[in-house]
Amino acid sequence: MNVTTQPVVTLEEPRVRRRPADVALDYGLYAALVALIVYFSVASPYFWTQANLLNIGLAVSLNGIMAAAMTVALIAGQLDLSIGACLALSAVITAMAIQDLQLPALVAVLLAVGAALVVGLLNSALVIQVGINSIIVTIAVALTVRGVAQILTDGQAVAITDLSLQRFVNSRPLGIPTPLILLVVVFAVLFVLLQYTRTGWHVYAVGGNVIAAIRNGVAAKRIYFGVFLLTAGAAGLCGALSAGRAASGGPFFGATTEFDVLTAVLLGGVGLSGGAGRIERTLAGVLLIGVLNNGLTLLSVDTYVQATVRGAVFLLAVVLGAIAAKRMTR
Repeated sequence: MNVTTQPVVTLEEPRVRRRPADVALDYGLYAALVALIVYFSVASPYFWTQANLLNIGLAVSLNGIMAAAMTVALIAGQLDLSIGACLALSAVITAMAIQDLQLPALVAVLLAVGAALVVGLLNSALVIQVGINSIIVTIAVALTVRGVAQILTDGQAVAITDLSLQRFVNSRPLGIPTPLILLVVVFAVLFVLLQYTRTGWHVYAVGGNVIAAIRNGVAAKRIYFGVFLLTAGAAGLCGALSAGRAASGGPFFGATTEFDVLTAVLLGGVGLSGGAGRIERTLAGVLLIGVLNNGLTLLSVDTYVQATVRGAVFLLAVVLGAIAAKRMTR
Protein backbone atom coordinates (compact mmCIF):
# COMPACT_ATOMS: atom_id res chain seq x y z
CA MET A 1 0.00 0.00 0.00
CA ASN A 2 1.36 3.35 -1.00
CA VAL A 3 1.31 5.96 1.71
CA THR A 4 1.44 9.53 0.57
CA THR A 5 2.62 12.19 2.93
CA GLN A 6 1.52 15.74 2.79
CA PRO A 7 4.18 18.42 2.96
CA VAL A 8 4.41 20.08 6.30
CA VAL A 9 3.33 23.69 6.10
CA THR A 10 4.86 26.07 8.63
CA LEU A 11 3.26 29.36 9.38
CA GLU A 12 5.63 32.28 9.64
CA GLU A 13 4.80 35.53 11.29
CA PRO A 14 4.39 38.25 8.72
CA ARG A 15 7.33 40.58 8.54
CA VAL A 16 6.46 44.05 9.61
CA ARG A 17 8.15 46.70 7.58
CA ARG A 18 9.66 49.31 9.79
CA ARG A 19 9.14 52.87 8.80
CA PRO A 20 12.26 54.90 7.93
CA ALA A 21 11.38 57.28 10.77
CA ASP A 22 11.49 54.41 13.29
CA VAL A 23 14.83 53.20 11.98
CA ALA A 24 16.20 56.75 12.19
CA LEU A 25 15.01 57.07 15.78
CA ASP A 26 16.52 53.72 16.76
CA TYR A 27 19.93 54.22 15.18
CA GLY A 28 20.18 57.98 14.68
CA LEU A 29 21.72 58.54 18.11
CA TYR A 30 24.56 56.12 17.44
CA ALA A 31 25.08 57.55 13.96
CA ALA A 32 25.23 61.08 15.38
CA LEU A 33 27.76 59.99 18.01
CA VAL A 34 29.99 58.37 15.39
CA ALA A 35 29.66 61.41 13.10
CA LEU A 36 30.71 63.78 15.88
CA ILE A 37 33.69 61.61 16.77
CA VAL A 38 34.83 61.50 13.14
CA TYR A 39 34.34 65.25 12.67
CA PHE A 40 36.21 66.32 15.81
CA SER A 41 38.96 63.79 15.11
CA VAL A 42 39.55 65.48 11.75
CA ALA A 43 39.03 69.03 13.02
CA SER A 44 41.38 68.76 16.00
CA PRO A 45 44.60 66.75 16.28
CA TYR A 46 44.10 66.59 20.04
CA PHE A 47 40.68 64.94 20.04
CA TRP A 48 41.56 61.34 19.23
CA THR A 49 44.23 60.92 21.90
CA GLN A 50 44.13 58.63 24.89
CA ALA A 51 44.43 61.53 27.32
CA ASN A 52 41.53 63.44 25.74
CA LEU A 53 39.27 60.40 25.47
CA LEU A 54 39.83 59.68 29.15
CA ASN A 55 39.10 63.33 29.91
CA ILE A 56 35.77 62.99 28.10
CA GLY A 57 34.94 59.92 30.18
CA LEU A 58 35.92 61.75 33.36
CA ALA A 59 33.87 64.82 32.41
CA VAL A 60 30.67 62.82 31.85
CA SER A 61 31.10 60.31 34.65
CA LEU A 62 29.15 61.99 37.45
CA ASN A 63 26.26 63.20 35.30
CA GLY A 64 26.32 59.79 33.64
CA ILE A 65 25.84 58.01 36.96
CA MET A 66 22.82 60.19 37.71
CA ALA A 67 21.52 59.73 34.16
CA ALA A 68 21.61 55.97 34.62
CA ALA A 69 19.52 56.28 37.79
CA MET A 70 17.16 58.76 36.12
CA THR A 71 16.63 56.32 33.26
CA VAL A 72 15.27 53.72 35.68
CA ALA A 73 13.01 56.34 37.28
CA LEU A 74 11.62 57.52 33.94
CA ILE A 75 10.99 53.97 32.76
CA ALA A 76 8.95 53.53 35.94
CA GLY A 77 7.01 56.66 35.06
CA GLN A 78 8.59 58.97 37.65
CA LEU A 79 10.78 62.07 37.33
CA ASP A 80 13.16 63.38 39.99
CA LEU A 81 14.03 67.06 39.55
CA SER A 82 15.65 67.36 42.97
CA ILE A 83 18.91 65.63 42.05
CA GLY A 84 20.83 68.90 41.56
CA ALA A 85 19.84 70.20 44.98
CA CYS A 86 20.50 66.78 46.49
CA LEU A 87 23.98 66.85 44.95
CA ALA A 88 24.61 70.30 46.46
CA LEU A 89 23.49 69.21 49.94
CA SER A 90 25.67 66.11 49.76
CA ALA A 91 28.70 68.14 48.66
CA VAL A 92 28.15 70.55 51.55
CA ILE A 93 27.76 67.75 54.10
CA THR A 94 30.88 66.04 52.77
CA ALA A 95 32.93 69.24 53.04
CA MET A 96 31.64 70.13 56.51
CA ALA A 97 32.10 66.60 57.83
CA ILE A 98 35.73 66.50 56.68
CA GLN A 99 36.69 70.10 57.37
CA ASP A 100 34.67 71.06 60.47
CA LEU A 101 34.09 67.70 62.16
CA GLN A 102 37.46 66.22 61.11
CA LEU A 103 35.80 62.95 60.12
CA PRO A 104 37.48 60.45 57.79
CA ALA A 105 36.61 60.86 54.13
CA LEU A 106 34.75 57.54 53.96
CA VAL A 107 32.54 58.48 56.91
CA ALA A 108 31.86 61.87 55.33
CA VAL A 109 30.80 60.23 52.07
CA LEU A 110 28.50 57.84 53.91
CA LEU A 111 26.90 60.74 55.78
CA ALA A 112 26.41 62.61 52.50
CA VAL A 113 24.80 59.63 50.79
CA GLY A 114 22.66 59.04 53.90
CA ALA A 115 21.40 62.63 53.78
CA ALA A 116 20.58 62.19 50.09
CA LEU A 117 18.63 59.03 50.85
CA VAL A 118 16.56 61.00 53.38
CA VAL A 119 15.67 63.34 50.53
CA GLY A 120 14.71 60.30 48.46
CA LEU A 121 12.51 59.05 51.30
CA LEU A 122 10.77 62.44 51.43
CA ASN A 123 10.16 62.39 47.68
CA SER A 124 8.79 58.86 47.75
CA ALA A 125 6.53 59.55 50.74
CA LEU A 126 4.97 62.60 49.11
CA VAL A 127 4.46 60.80 45.79
CA ILE A 128 3.31 57.44 47.14
CA GLN A 129 1.44 58.31 50.31
CA VAL A 130 0.10 61.78 49.49
CA GLY A 131 -0.34 61.12 45.78
CA ILE A 132 1.28 64.31 44.44
CA ASN A 133 2.79 64.33 40.96
CA SER A 134 6.53 63.63 41.10
CA ILE A 135 7.44 66.72 39.06
CA ILE A 136 5.71 69.05 41.52
CA VAL A 137 7.05 67.18 44.54
CA THR A 138 10.67 67.10 43.45
CA ILE A 139 10.70 70.77 42.38
CA ALA A 140 9.40 71.79 45.81
CA VAL A 141 11.84 69.47 47.56
CA ALA A 142 14.69 70.82 45.42
CA LEU A 143 13.98 74.38 46.53
CA THR A 144 13.83 73.29 50.15
CA VAL A 145 16.98 71.17 50.04
CA ARG A 146 19.07 73.79 48.28
CA GLY A 147 17.84 76.30 50.86
CA VAL A 148 19.05 74.00 53.63
CA ALA A 149 22.46 73.80 51.94
CA GLN A 150 22.60 77.61 51.83
CA ILE A 151 21.66 77.89 55.50
CA LEU A 152 24.33 75.38 56.53
CA THR A 153 27.07 77.26 54.69
CA ASP A 154 25.72 80.82 54.84
CA GLY A 155 25.75 80.70 51.07
CA GLN A 156 29.52 80.15 50.88
CA ALA A 157 31.65 77.26 49.70
CA VAL A 158 33.37 75.17 52.38
CA ALA A 159 36.99 74.43 51.50
CA ILE A 160 38.48 71.00 52.26
CA THR A 161 42.12 71.05 53.33
CA ASP A 162 42.30 67.29 53.92
CA LEU A 163 42.92 66.05 50.39
CA SER A 164 42.39 62.31 50.99
CA LEU A 165 39.03 62.33 49.20
CA GLN A 166 40.45 64.42 46.37
CA ARG A 167 43.27 61.91 45.93
CA PHE A 168 40.72 59.10 45.70
CA VAL A 169 38.56 60.92 43.13
CA ASN A 170 41.62 61.82 41.05
CA SER A 171 43.18 58.35 41.27
CA ARG A 172 43.56 56.30 38.10
CA PRO A 173 43.69 52.54 38.67
CA LEU A 174 45.22 50.96 35.54
CA GLY A 175 45.29 54.45 34.06
CA ILE A 176 41.48 54.83 34.15
CA PRO A 177 39.90 57.64 36.23
CA THR A 178 38.05 56.28 39.26
CA PRO A 179 34.77 58.14 38.47
CA LEU A 180 34.82 56.59 34.99
CA ILE A 181 35.17 53.13 36.53
CA LEU A 182 32.21 53.88 38.79
CA LEU A 183 30.21 55.01 35.75
CA VAL A 184 30.83 51.72 33.95
CA VAL A 185 29.96 49.70 37.05
CA VAL A 186 26.69 51.59 37.62
CA PHE A 187 25.58 51.20 34.00
CA ALA A 188 26.50 47.51 33.99
CA VAL A 189 24.58 46.81 37.21
CA LEU A 190 21.48 48.71 36.09
CA PHE A 191 21.60 47.11 32.64
CA VAL A 192 21.50 43.66 34.24
CA LEU A 193 18.78 44.81 36.64
CA LEU A 194 16.51 46.09 33.89
CA GLN A 195 17.07 43.36 31.34
CA TYR A 196 17.54 40.18 33.33
CA THR A 197 15.71 40.46 36.64
CA ARG A 198 12.13 40.32 37.80
CA THR A 199 12.54 43.75 39.37
CA GLY A 200 13.48 45.17 35.99
CA TRP A 201 10.36 43.68 34.43
CA HIS A 202 8.31 45.26 37.21
CA VAL A 203 9.90 48.66 36.51
CA TYR A 204 8.81 48.47 32.86
CA ALA A 205 5.37 47.13 33.80
CA VAL A 206 4.65 49.90 36.30
CA GLY A 207 5.76 52.58 33.87
CA GLY A 208 3.75 51.11 31.01
CA ASN A 209 0.45 50.59 32.79
CA VAL A 210 0.45 50.83 36.55
CA ILE A 211 -3.14 49.58 36.97
CA ALA A 212 -2.50 46.47 34.89
CA ALA A 213 0.79 45.92 36.71
CA ILE A 214 -0.89 46.05 40.11
CA ARG A 215 -3.57 43.62 38.94
CA ASN A 216 -0.78 41.24 37.95
CA GLY A 217 0.73 41.36 41.41
CA VAL A 218 3.41 44.02 40.91
CA ALA A 219 4.10 46.10 44.01
CA ALA A 220 4.04 49.50 42.32
CA LYS A 221 4.63 51.46 45.52
CA ARG A 222 7.76 49.43 46.21
CA ILE A 223 9.06 50.20 42.72
CA TYR A 224 8.40 53.93 43.18
CA PHE A 225 10.08 53.82 46.56
CA GLY A 226 13.12 52.14 45.03
CA VAL A 227 13.55 54.50 42.09
CA PHE A 228 13.43 57.61 44.29
CA LEU A 229 16.04 56.10 46.59
CA LEU A 230 18.12 55.21 43.52
CA THR A 231 18.10 58.73 42.06
CA ALA A 232 18.74 60.34 45.43
CA GLY A 233 21.52 57.91 46.28
CA ALA A 234 23.19 58.50 42.92
CA ALA A 235 22.99 62.27 43.45
CA GLY A 236 24.39 61.88 46.94
CA LEU A 237 27.35 59.85 45.77
CA CYS A 238 28.04 62.29 42.96
CA GLY A 239 27.79 65.21 45.37
CA ALA A 240 30.43 63.66 47.61
CA LEU A 241 32.67 62.94 44.63
CA SER A 242 32.15 66.50 43.36
CA ALA A 243 33.30 67.84 46.72
CA GLY A 244 36.36 65.62 46.54
CA ARG A 245 37.17 66.71 42.99
CA ALA A 246 36.82 70.42 43.79
CA ALA A 247 38.25 70.15 47.33
CA SER A 248 35.18 72.11 48.47
CA GLY A 249 31.43 71.93 48.74
CA GLY A 250 28.92 74.69 48.15
CA PRO A 251 25.16 75.21 47.85
CA PHE A 252 25.59 76.26 44.22
CA PHE A 253 26.86 72.83 43.18
CA GLY A 254 24.67 71.00 40.65
CA ALA A 255 22.96 74.16 39.37
CA THR A 256 22.37 72.67 35.91
CA THR A 257 22.43 68.99 36.83
CA GLU A 258 18.76 68.28 36.06
CA PHE A 259 19.16 69.94 32.66
CA ASP A 260 22.29 67.95 31.76
CA VAL A 261 20.96 64.63 33.03
CA LEU A 262 17.57 64.96 31.36
CA THR A 263 19.23 65.91 28.07
CA ALA A 264 21.24 62.70 28.06
CA VAL A 265 18.29 60.51 29.07
CA LEU A 266 15.85 62.01 26.57
CA LEU A 267 18.46 61.86 23.79
CA GLY A 268 18.57 58.16 24.52
CA GLY A 269 14.90 57.92 23.60
CA VAL A 270 13.45 57.38 27.06
CA GLY A 271 9.98 58.90 26.98
CA LEU A 272 8.50 60.96 29.80
CA SER A 273 5.41 58.72 29.87
CA GLY A 274 7.32 55.68 31.15
CA GLY A 275 7.28 52.02 30.23
CA ALA A 276 10.07 52.09 27.64
CA GLY A 277 13.75 52.86 27.33
CA ARG A 278 17.15 51.23 27.14
CA ILE A 279 19.91 52.18 29.53
CA GLU A 280 22.62 51.61 26.93
CA ARG A 281 21.02 54.31 24.82
CA THR A 282 21.27 56.67 27.78
CA LEU A 283 24.98 55.90 27.88
CA ALA A 284 25.20 56.84 24.20
CA GLY A 285 23.39 60.10 25.00
CA VAL A 286 25.83 60.82 27.83
CA LEU A 287 28.80 60.20 25.53
CA LEU A 288 27.31 62.32 22.75
CA ILE A 289 27.00 65.31 25.08
CA GLY A 290 30.52 64.74 26.38
CA VAL A 291 32.00 64.49 22.89
CA LEU A 292 30.12 67.60 21.76
CA ASN A 293 31.22 69.71 24.74
CA ASN A 294 34.80 68.51 24.49
CA GLY A 295 35.01 69.05 20.73
CA LEU A 296 33.58 72.56 20.89
CA THR A 297 36.08 73.44 23.61
CA LEU A 298 39.01 72.05 21.60
CA LEU A 299 37.90 74.13 18.63
CA SER A 300 37.77 77.24 20.86
CA VAL A 301 34.11 77.85 20.05
CA ASP A 302 32.73 80.90 21.88
CA THR A 303 31.08 80.05 25.20
CA TYR A 304 27.84 81.77 24.16
CA VAL A 305 27.70 79.62 21.06
CA GLN A 306 28.34 76.54 23.18
CA ALA A 307 25.46 77.52 25.47
CA THR A 308 23.22 77.94 22.42
CA VAL A 309 24.24 74.52 21.12
CA ARG A 310 23.51 72.91 24.48
CA GLY A 311 20.08 74.54 24.51
CA ALA A 312 19.40 73.27 20.98
CA VAL A 313 20.49 69.76 21.98
CA PHE A 314 18.15 69.87 24.98
CA LEU A 315 15.29 70.99 22.72
CA LEU A 316 16.08 68.09 20.40
CA ALA A 317 16.11 65.75 23.39
CA VAL A 318 12.67 66.96 24.48
CA VAL A 319 11.32 66.38 20.96
CA LEU A 320 12.80 62.88 20.90
CA GLY A 321 11.27 62.18 24.30
CA ALA A 322 7.86 63.27 23.04
CA ILE A 323 8.22 61.09 19.95
CA ALA A 324 9.22 58.13 22.11
CA ALA A 325 6.08 58.67 24.20
CA LYS A 326 3.90 58.71 21.08
CA ARG A 327 5.48 55.50 19.82
CA MET A 328 4.47 53.83 23.08
CA THR A 329 0.80 54.64 22.42
CA ARG A 330 0.73 53.29 18.85
